[in-house]
Amino acid sequence: MRWLGVLVLLVGLVSCQSATPKACVVIRAVSLEAGFKVNDTDSPNVTIQKGDCIEFVNADPSLSHTVQTKPFSNPPEEIPAHNLPYEPYSFRKVFNIAGEYEYICSLTTNNVVHARTMYGKITVR
Repeated sequence: MRWLGVLVLLVGLVSCQSATPKACVVIRAVSLEAGFKVNDTDSPNVTIQKGDCIEFVNADPSLSHTVQTKPFSNPPEEIPAHNLPYEPYSFRKVFNIAGEYEYICSLTTNNVVHARTMYGKITVR
């Protein structure tokens, strides 16, 4: 009889779990002038929970962008530099360490204007 109670408890726990994984928060490289934007907002900044995913997408048909950790920002872990040609290319990263992550459009493009106008912050709680 005791095993029946355990079985009912396990079935209840499994049924409470989501059948589909949580979608990533999308950060779009809109343009050199507009910078990065989170989902459909006008902000390049976002707060997520540990274990959440960020997907970086290039929505700028005129330029390729490279997302990376802002140099000397001392994040809990690096966002490795990833080149983002125009869509459908993207880069996903799961953040498992709480803290603040500043990101920029890479200086490796030899165009420092990108890093001056294209930047943002991810706060992981």
